[in-house]
Amino acid sequence: MNCNIIKDLLPSYIDEICSEDTAKLVEGHVQHCEECRQTLKRLQQQMDYVQMVPEEVKKAITPFKKINTKRRIQVIKAIVMTFLLTFFITIVGYFVYQDVGVVHDFFSPKVTAVVDLEDDTQEWQNLNFNDKNYLIYDRVFWRKSIVNAGSNDIDNGNDTESDILLRVKDVNGKVIVDEIQVKSGKSVKLDGLKKNEKYFFEIKAPQGRFFINAF
Repeated sequence: MNCNIIKDLLPSYIDEICSEDTAKLVEGHVQHCEECRQTLKRLQQQMDYVQMVPEEVKKAITPFKKINTKRRIQVIKAIVMTFLLTFFITIVGYFVYQDVGVVHDFFSPKVTAVVDLEDDTQEWQNLNFNDKNYLIYDRVFWRKSIVNAGSNDIDNGNDTESDILLRVKDVNGKVIVDEIQVKSGKSVKLDGLKKNEKYFFEIKAPQGRFFINAF
């Protein structure tokens, strides 16, 4: 039998898809032909190698799969712990901010002035914030806003709505902010006021008791 024909039959023989007669023909030939026998041996080794590769690859990547799985678990744990820690710090910070007066006052400074006007005089009346006749913006958290929190009738205590006029002076008596109208329940932003300087506030308003908040 011609060797070229046998070599063409070898792949089918190795895959065991040829007929029984063809298999016998190939086997009989390779017994007496050294070249075809070596070709058959080489093809069988190649087939064995191809069949082993997937299994070997699986064995090789198994440790890496374990590492990746472990790494994913570590990352998930880190994310969960970070979230819980952030949530805990936020909650604790909120309660400290709400319940500890010093902390609350530092981050949300606020002072209130209460002034009683017994008549409809057109004179300017001084405001005393927390028993001081001046206000110092000594923290970066001051919004430098004034709120007309409301007013009431001194005689009967009924709440009323009255606008006020506001002005601000420096330590030299110079008017820094001149006659700003502040509606009842509204706020105004005082631009131009500097940090760590004394300012004196005055209002002009109709008769009544007024509550002025400074933030």
